[in-house]
Amino acid sequence: MNIYIARQPIFDNEYNVIAYELLYRNSDGNFFNGNVSDNVATSILLINSYFNFGINNLVGESKAFINFDSHLIKSGIAELLNKDKVVIEILENVEPDKKLLKEIKRLNELGYTLAIDDYTTDYKYSEITNLCDIVKVDFIENTKDGIEALVKELKKLGKLILAEKIETKEEFEWAKSIGFDYYQGFYFSKPSLQKGKALSESALQYVKLMNELNTAEPNFKVLSDIIGVDISLTYKLLNIVNSNSRMQNDITSIQQAIAILGVNELRRWLSLAMVQDICKQETNEAVRYAMIRLNLLKEIALHSNLKNSVEELSLLGTLSIVDTVLEMDMAEALKSIPISKEMKNTLLGKKTMYSDAMTLCFAYERGAFDDIRNSASNINYEIKLLSSHYLASVKWADKMFEELKNNFY
Repeated sequence: MNIYIARQPIFDNEYNVIAYELLYRNSDGNFFNGNVSDNVATSILLINSYFNFGINNLVGESKAFINFDSHLIKSGIAELLNKDKVVIEILENVEPDKKLLKEIKRLNELGYTLAIDDYTTDYKYSEITNLCDIVKVDFIENTKDGIEALVKELKKLGKLILAEKIETKEEFEWAKSIGFDYYQGFYFSKPSLQKGKALSESALQYVKLMNELNTAEPNFKVLSDIIGVDISLTYKLLNIVNSNSRMQNDITSIQQAIAILGVNELRRWLSLAMVQDICKQETNEAVRYAMIRLNLLKEIALHSNLKNSVEELSLLGTLSIVDTVLEMDMAEALKSIPISKEMKNTLLGKKTMYSDAMTLCFAYERGAFDDIRNSASNINYEIKLLSSHYLASVKWADKMFEELKNNFY
């Protein structure tokens, strides 16, 4: 049986990630019999993965929101989990009875953080609402007037309110203005088209660097000349080499630093450095996603019939968020990036030789696990590897993100 698990970030008002909701499914169908719902099967398997994968590998220092339905709450299995690492998210269709309310009260008394999922104006179980700390308000199923009414009502009850299914920056700003505390959705991956960002000096140098790096035989002298006129890139390069090599002697030239790092590593690190350079704090989680995608696509390539496209897919992973960080349409953002037409078409969502790998990556991180089988088959990739590759990529991305912050700020 294959196990799939991904994560979706939850932000506070300052764009800090305070938790991840774990998105989970067993692709081979229910492990349990037909008398048990999909949600119960998913949740039980998620608890197993809590121990199999290790919660810290999934969420780091943050908390994990985990869905619980009535059967799972009554089973008492939540008490096996660390109350400082999880939020018990009660599904919106849970109907209260004496036993359920007793278990929820017990979890509350034990210090567990409780949340309600997909809250709407017609939610009728006030007994559950009163016992919960966080209420996740559904931005798709509620009207604007309904959301405003819910905010007033829930604030009076002293609840923390999470805006769920936020799709755009505009929705985020509005939710923030009316009093929400936390936010979840794909808003950071959907750019606002009303404004744009100019590339910094370092980012313009990056374009020149990528142009040279994409030639058949990159010229180290040309690369060093481009980097040498930019103090920021020079500093970053030296820090990167220093943190990723065991040097016997001091570096005496930029060419030497490039030689030590190597062309492929230089390409990876510079693409990440460029993204970090033009990002604001609000897009830091998008940068994490770029890093996860870079490594995950590399692993997919190495374990499929795309072995000759490792570097291209790695770069596509990084560039997949360029529209977000520049806050412009992807087609416009790609105009100044010197990559092949095939790669540009991939980023524009067209069918290319890289499309199946990208579909695997994007579907997995969104929890759309039913969409991955055909893509995996098309590139001869074994689905059972995907979970371990994803989790390894999350771990790698968290490590690299910390290095980027430490070296570049």
